[in-house]
Amino acid sequence: MITAVDTNVLLALLYDDEYSDTAESELRRAYQDGRVTITSIVYAELAADGHFETASELNRFLEDLSIRLVEPSQEALLEAGQQVKRYTDRRPNGLQCPSCGEKRTVRCEQCDERLIPRQHIAADFVIGGRVPADADALLSFDTGFYRSYFSELSVFPQ
Repeated sequence: MITAVDTNVLLALLYDDEYSDTAESELRRAYQDGRVTITSIVYAELAADGHFETASELNRFLEDLSIRLVEPSQEALLEAGQQVKRYTDRRPNGLQCPSCGEKRTVRCEQCDERLIPRQHIAADFVIGGRVPADADALLSFDTGFYRSYFSELSVFPQ
């Protein structure tokens, strides 16, 4: 079995946050089931975080965790692109309060275009799209998002 890992799981380990215990136990489970991998996007997101000053430091971190860097297949990239399109087609215009649900439209003061929030970017879809094509499961703390766009995906923790 191949388990792909999302950036947020590795950041939980690096920063010992409220998810770090779960991240550690889920990674242990994944190692027992087979190989653990990341994509180049996760690698780049880890590099962008600022925790590692050099590629060799980041590579050593991944080696210590026995995590392999694997490029997504063309099939995975196609699936990612199709899901980005689905996401942008159904994304609402404007903003919505997460507490009461009130919807507001906000316009740019300079050009008067309607502003919309960018919640997820193509990178998130490449991470999710890779799994059905190139891996068996995904380890991520963003389970709701991945289950919404990749319903056949096994996402952990449950």
